[in-house]
Amino acid sequence: MKRTIMMTAIALMTGVLAGYWFCHARWEADTERMNASRAREESERLKKVLEDNRNLQEIVRGLQAKMKKENDHAKREYDALLARLHRGTARMSVPVRKDGGLSCTGRADDDAGQTRAELDPETAERILSVGRDGDEAIRELNQCIDQYRAVEKACKQTA
Repeated sequence: MKRTIMMTAIALMTGVLAGYWFCHARWEADTERMNASRAREESERLKKVLEDNRNLQEIVRGLQAKMKKENDHAKREYDALLARLHRGTARMSVPVRKDGGLSCTGRADDDAGQTRAELDPETAERILSVGRDGDEAIRELNQCIDQYRAVEKACKQTA
C-alpha cells in the first residue's frame, strides 16, 4: 500500500510536470508565431514608410531644383537690368509734380501737370534691390507652401 501511494504520488507529480512542460512549450510556440507575425507586419510597414520617405525626398529635391532655377533666372534678369542701367541703355525715372513746390525747368509736362525726374544708377539699384528682395522672399514662401502641401498629401495617403 505504501508502494501504491508512492507510485501514485510520483505519477501525479510526473503528470503535473509533463502538463506544465507541454503548456509552456505550447505557450512559447504561440508567442513565437505571434512575434514573427508582428515582425513581418512591422517590416512591411517600415518598407512602406521608407518608400514614402524616399518619394517625399524626391518631391522636395524637385521643388528645391525648381526654386534654384527660378532664383537663377531672376538673378540673371536683375543683373542684366543693372548692367543696362549702368551702361545708360535703360533709365529709371519717377513722376514729379510741378505744383508741389518743385521747379522742373527744362522738362516737358504731361496733361496732368507732371514731369519725370531721372534717377541715377545707384539710386535705381537701391530701389530695385527692395523689389528683388521681396520677390526672393515670395519665392521662398511659395516653396515652403509647396513643400507643406507635398507633406500633407503624403500624410493623407498613408492615413
